Amino acid sequence: MTDLPDEPTARAALDSFTGIRWRPLERDDLRAVADFYRECETHDANPERTALSDLEEYWDSERSVPEEDTLVAWDDDGAVVAVAWSGCNRAVTERRGVHLGGAVHPQHRGRGIGRAVLRWQIAHAVAWDRRTRTAGFGPLVVRLAAPSDQADVRDLAARHGMPTERYFFEMSRPLTGLTGLSDVPSPTGIRLTGWAPERSAEVHHLLNVAFRDHWGHVDSTPQMWQEQTGSSAFRPGWSVLAVDEASDEVVGAALNTAYEQDWEPQGFTEGYTDMLGVARDHRGRGIASALLLASMHRFREAGLEAAGLGVDSDNPSGALRLYEGLGYRRTASTVVHQLAVDDARGPGEG
Repeated sequence: MTDLPDEPTARAALDSFTGIRWRPLERDDLRAVADFYRECETHDANPERTALSDLEEYWDSERSVPEEDTLVAWDDDGAVVAVAWSGCNRAVTERRGVHLGGAVHPQHRGRGIGRAVLRWQIAHAVAWDRRTRTAGFGPLVVRLAAPSDQADVRDLAARHGMPTERYFFEMSRPLTGLTGLSDVPSPTGIRLTGWAPERSAEVHHLLNVAFRDHWGHVDSTPQMWQEQTGSSAFRPGWSVLAVDEASDEVVGAALNTAYEQDWEPQGFTEGYTDMLGVARDHRGRGIASALLLASMHRFREAGLEAAGLGVDSDNPSGALRLYEGLGYRRTASTVVHQLAVDDARGPGEG
C-alpha cells in the first residue's frame, strides 16, 4: 500500500487549498450536494446517479455518522467544490467495509484536490478501524467504484494501493415482445407471488444465504434490511417471490426498484432488479428466469420501457449467460478498486 499520512496530516492537506473551506456534511447541505453530484456524474457519464433521496436516507440512517465520515468543500460564493466521503459500515464486523464516495467538481479538477480527498478518505478509514477495532473483527476492506472509462479516478486509485478488483456490468432489456403474464412459466411445484410484508424476515434470510457464494458479500443486518426495503427506491408492488408449494417456504425472490434519477440521462424509464436470489437447493429449476419474467410484466404494467439489472462479470452462478438469454444487453461497465488491510496497523507502519 502506498504510504499515506495519518488522518490529521491528510486533513491539513485538504485545508491547504486556497479559496475553499471544509466542514462536515450538514442536513441543510443535502440539496446543494445532490446538485453537485449530478453535475459530476453527468460530466463523467456515470451510469449510476445520486438522488437527493439517497443522501437523505444516508443522513437519516442510524448507522451513519456524517459528522465523522464526510467533509464538504465550499468556495467563497457558497458553491460545492468537492466532497470527501469515507462511509464506514459500523453495523458489520466480519468485514469492516468502507465505501469511498468522494468527488471533485469538473471545474476544479487538475489542482490536486482529488488526490488529497482520496488520501484523507483512506486515512480516515484506517484511523476509524484502528480506533474501534476489537478482537474477532474481520479485515478492513476499502472500496471505490467508478465507470470503467473514468481513467483519472482509476489511475488515482491504483497509485494509492487500490488495484482493480472486479468489473460489474449494467444490463437492460426493452419491454417488447413479452407474452401475457399468464404465459410466464412457473416451475413445477413453485408459486409466484407478489411481495408479502409478513414474509420480509424470511426473504431477508433467504437472500443472505443465497448470496454467500458471491464476491464481497457479508450478511446484512436486520437494520440494513429495513433500510433497504424501506427506501424510496424499493417498489414492493413490482417485486416477486417464489414459494415452494410443498413447504410453503420462500425459495426465490426478485427485489425490484425504481432509480428514477437514472431515467432522464439514460433516455428511458426502467424497472431495476436490485436483488435476485434463489435458494441453493432449488437452483437449476428455472426459478430465476421465472422471477425475472414476472418482474418484466410488472414493469410493463407500470408503464415502464425497460427492465434493468447489474451483474458481477465473474459471477460463479452463470448469471450473465442467464440474463443474456433473456434478452438483457450490456449498457455500461463499473470497476471496483479495493484496498484490504489485514490488521490494525495504520498507513506507513511496519
